[in-house]
Amino acid sequence: MRYGLVVFLTGFLASAGGAEEARTTVGVLTCTLADRTTDSASRMTCGFKPTGTSADEKYDGSLKLPNSSATGKQVLVWAVVGPANAKHSAGFLAQRYVKAKVAEGQPPSWTGETNPAIALQFESHGDAALSKSIDHVELKLAGSSA
Repeated sequence: MRYGLVVFLTGFLASAGGAEEARTTVGVLTCTLADRTTDSASRMTCGFKPTGTSADEKYDGSLKLPNSSATGKQVLVWAVVGPANAKHSAGFLAQRYVKAKVAEGQPPSWTGETNPAIALQFESHGDAALSKSIDHVELKLAGSSA
């Protein structure tokens, strides 16, 4: 009996520990990056369009670009990746995101500090140099149509 219980618990803990929640694209975040200031921070305004709904959200944000020569107005697009079955409340993107380590050949991404289940995956084509120079992204809710 005892041996059976140990085997059962070992199998249960292994399957629970190894189970990773399914992740999917939950929407698209599109940001307009204004001209950089004299320091390494850049301000941006963003719109988030969740998948499968007409509601959208507006965010004010900033980027940390320590070694970039990016100038002028630019549009940046991120796929927002999160748990597949989660219900997201208004403003769930409002947090700081830090650059994540990704496998070679994968697009750069940033993971939420407060909620690491949410990630921003860079989708802007032709901006490889800019994406490599983004250290972190910070978003604050500015408004919602929901």
